[in-house]
Amino acid sequence: MRLTTGWLMLAAGLAAVPLGAQERRIEEADLPRDVADEIVAYFNDPGTLRFNGRGEVPSGSRIVGNVAVLGGSFRVAGVLEGDLMVVNGDLTLTVTGRVTGDVLVVGGRARTDTGTIDGQLVVFGEPLTYRRRGDDIEVDERGWSRRRGGGRGVQLTLRSEGNYNRVEGLPVMLGPIFRGEGPNQFRADALAVWRSESGLRVSEDATGYFIRAEQYLGDGRLSVGATAHSLVEPVERWGLRDIEASLASFLFHRDYRDYYDRRGFTAFVRWDDPEGGVRVGLAYEDEEHSFAPVGSPWTLKRNEQPWRAQPLVGEGRLRSVTTELVLDGRNDRDDPSDGWYLEMRSRLGVGGNLTLPGYSAPVGEPATVEADAVELGNGFRSGFVDLRRHTRLGPGSDLHLRGILGGSLDGEPLPPQFQHALGGEGSLPGYRPLSIDCGARSSGFSVFRGADDPPTRVPTYAAYGCDRIALFQAEYRGDLAFDLGLGPDDEWDSSWDWYPVIDLTPRWLVFFDAGRGWSLADSEPGSPRSDTGTFMDVGLGLNFGDLGLYWAKPLNGDNRGVNFFLRIDHRF
Repeated sequence: MRLTTGWLMLAAGLAAVPLGAQERRIEEADLPRDVADEIVAYFNDPGTLRFNGRGEVPSGSRIVGNVAVLGGSFRVAGVLEGDLMVVNGDLTLTVTGRVTGDVLVVGGRARTDTGTIDGQLVVFGEPLTYRRRGDDIEVDERGWSRRRGGGRGVQLTLRSEGNYNRVEGLPVMLGPIFRGEGPNQFRADALAVWRSESGLRVSEDATGYFIRAEQYLGDGRLSVGATAHSLVEPVERWGLRDIEASLASFLFHRDYRDYYDRRGFTAFVRWDDPEGGVRVGLAYEDEEHSFAPVGSPWTLKRNEQPWRAQPLVGEGRLRSVTTELVLDGRNDRDDPSDGWYLEMRSRLGVGGNLTLPGYSAPVGEPATVEADAVELGNGFRSGFVDLRRHTRLGPGSDLHLRGILGGSLDGEPLPPQFQHALGGEGSLPGYRPLSIDCGARSSGFSVFRGADDPPTRVPTYAAYGCDRIALFQAEYRGDLAFDLGLGPDDEWDSSWDWYPVIDLTPRWLVFFDAGRGWSLADSEPGSPRSDTGTFMDVGLGLNFGDLGLYWAKPLNGDNRGVNFFLRIDHRF
């Protein structure tokens, strides 16, 4: 069955832009019903070679026959002699990649500028709504009806949100969600947050909530909305994905993040254009921030050991304005080999009454007062820049560079919940997690918490990290010269249908990291605050798809051993 049956002939009559001698690119937002039926028939054809989830035609490999990819990105670096259909995923065609037939991409993007398509390329931005019938699929009539104006609906959802952590355990959201129809839809969520650490106990600190109303405009790219929320928020989350942080906490009793409690409301406006790789956001936040004490969630290993203490945060009300800009020109969001990525965020404090609580000597020592409560400035300005460059050097090698700058923009100290710390698998893996913190964890203290008489003394640190950081990362990746495929006749597919995707043709890599932090605060009693100096590490690794095995060696500082660690995503 060819892709160039009736619907493609119809699409060929639309406006098209030539990309090569024979190729024509046709891009449409909406997916016609007859095209959806053709997609189902093509996928269910016994002669179609199917990929469920992400897949690849490696450089130097060849597939003969028609291919269908469902629910994942697909990369063509070799030759595909036939037609290709990618459903609800992105297509990347590298400089060595070639498809001799026609190509259809549904519900995703096509990066094909450097490759060769002998036939025609058709892209529909709208994803396919489908259901499974054994190994086959069929159009989900109910979902199709809703999307085509068959009525708006309210659904009940149950999902986890955030990561398994030492404050909440697993945060689970439960409640109704409302979704409108069409690109300019209205959406609303009213979700309660149950924290598994609390068990069946119901109290203000054991539960939370997230309420959102959002109206889409401008063909769905522009949206305005507001939220009311009570959430436990990580101080920083950019170094590791939520799933990685969850597994480290649940399996190994190692929480790589620190947290604080934020309650209040947000009003925002956002422009999001996934096709163009642009996102711009502006928000006003009015919140109450407070210290989040450590709980005792269950872990698979070392469950009997106490958790690491939490740092103090500026407590009280904060009104702020935040901005966000993302420019994404990468050829593949999951596994880029070429392109730029820029993310910029800023926060301007415009009012409030944040106060750093007073703290005493560590638990186990007389509760002498070490420092009184201090009012923090609320007119601070902070920013964060993440710039990445991915460069393909050859058919089997690429270079990846990343620079991060974050912290105070006006030379004033930041409240602890907006500071930064380096060290650990997410930044400088040769060093202990959060160890490059400008002395924030050099001394332990305690604070009094709770309504009991006397109140409970809780271990803590006086700050989270540095007021400014800089981080540089470089990584070179190359293909190995051997194939660990499933067999001699299995060259067409080196992936397993798991998540994370395990690729049996590994890539090797070497990396270098350098970072430092600066403190803008005066020294606190018993907790000297100072610049960190520059820390560097080197390492090597093996990537098996989303699974990575790494070894990192520090080049200076106190950590002189080799750290072995696993990641289920690329470092950046």
